Amino acid sequence: MSPRRFLALHLADLPTARLRRGGLLATPLATWVAVGNRRLLASVDAAAAARGLAPGQALADAQAIAPDLTLHPAAPDADAAALRDLALWARRYTPLAATDPPEGLVLDITGCDHLFGGEAALLADALARLRRAGLAAQGAVAGAAAT
Repeated sequence: MSPRRFLALHLADLPTARLRRGGLLATPLATWVAVGNRRLLASVDAAAAARGLAPGQALADAQAIAPDLTLHPAAPDADAAALRDLALWARRYTPLAATDPPEGLVLDITGCDHLFGGEAALLADALARLRRAGLAAQGAVAGAAAT
């Protein structure tokens, strides 16, 4: 039996990409969450990150840095649904695709990589397809799923 192989995908901008797919095209774009009596950035798109904004930053600070920042409340349920949809999409690579909330997918690609020309080609194909769909993705192949 061959050793298990897993493809892990991280989709850091899933919340903002989901908003864009819903018709929101403003940039820079971020989502926020209430933590106690504070409002913090939950996710940022690439344009917001390029201006120095990052998740966890105070909303007031972010607005001072980028006055044209478009803000939306975080929607964890909608993000989770989008991640589940992506896990179904990932079944093109393997029948064993799972979500790794809040922004990840884990695919058991054991025995599947040869269908795509090897592990590197499978990873490259997945990343390219995600990028074409408007998602900034990072990925890696390993012999064990993250714990």
